[in-house]
Amino acid sequence: MERLLRAFSVFILAAVLMTFGKPCAAPAAVDLQRVPPGERLPRFVDDRGFLTQEQAAELTARLDEISERHRFDTVVAVVYSLKSGSIKNRKAQVYAIDFFEQNGFGFGSDLDGAILLLATEDRDFGFAAYGFGLTAFTDAGKEYLEKIFSPHLNEDDYFKAFMAYADAADDFLTKAKAGRPYNKGNIPLTAEELSEFRIYSAVVSLVLALVIAFVVTLIWKRQLKTVRRENLANAYIKKGSMVLTERQDVLLFKNVTRTARPKDEGTGGGGGGSGTFRSSSGRTSTGRSGKY
Repeated sequence: MERLLRAFSVFILAAVLMTFGKPCAAPAAVDLQRVPPGERLPRFVDDRGFLTQEQAAELTARLDEISERHRFDTVVAVVYSLKSGSIKNRKAQVYAIDFFEQNGFGFGSDLDGAILLLATEDRDFGFAAYGFGLTAFTDAGKEYLEKIFSPHLNEDDYFKAFMAYADAADDFLTKAKAGRPYNKGNIPLTAEELSEFRIYSAVVSLVLALVIAFVVTLIWKRQLKTVRRENLANAYIKKGSMVLTERQDVLLFKNVTRTARPKDEGTGGGGGGSGTFRSSSGRTSTGRSGKY
C-alpha cells in the first residue's frame, strides 16, 4: 500500500510539472523602463545635466505644447550609454524607440510620437517614431531633419539642437497633416545650405561679369587695329606659284598616359540605419541613427 501511495505521489508531481513547468514565451524585454505601467516620464529627460533649469523648463514646455496640440508625443532624452540595458548591441534608433515605448510615451493605440535620443559615451544619436510618425517622417524627411539639428550638436550647443528639433517636428507634423509630408521634391534648403547657395551665386555672378567684360574689351580692342599680325606667310605667296606634288604625314613619336579608373567604394556620412525597423516588442517604427 505504501509503495502504491509513493507511486501515485510521483505520478501527481510529474503531472503538475508537465502542466505548469513548461517554459512560457518570453515577454518583450523591459530593461529601459523607469516608471510603473500607466505613468509617463517627462518629455525631456536629461541624465547628463546638459541644460540649465531655465533651459530645461523652456524646452519641456515647448515639447508639451507640440505634443498636446498635435496629439503626438515629441520627446528628447539624453543618456550616457547605449549599453545601459540588458541588450548590449542595440542601435541608437532601437534604443530610442524602446525607451519611448517602455516609459509611457505615445498617443492612442498606435503610440503616435517621436523621440530624439543622445547617448554621450560614443556621441551617438537616434531618432525614432511610431504611428503617424511613419507618415510624417519619410526617409528623405529624416535626412533633412538631421541637417536641422546636427550642426548644433556638433558644436555641443544642446539647447539650440533640441529647440531646433522641436520646431522641426512641429513643422513636419503640420505638413504631414496637410497631406504634404516632406519628401523628395519639396524639401527646402537649410539655413546653412541657403547661405552656401548665396555665396556660390555671388561668385558665379562675379565670374560671369568678368568674362563678359573681357569679351567686350577684346572686341573693342580688335576694332581699333588696322594692321594685324599674321602667323602664316599666305599673304606673301603668289597664287599658283607653289604646287605640292606629294604630301606625307610623319609620326615622330607618341606619348600615352594611362590613369587607373577609380573604384567606387561607396559614400560615408554621419547618419545611417535609416528606414523602418521593429522595436524590442515587435512594433513597426521608423528612425535614423548617427554620430555627432
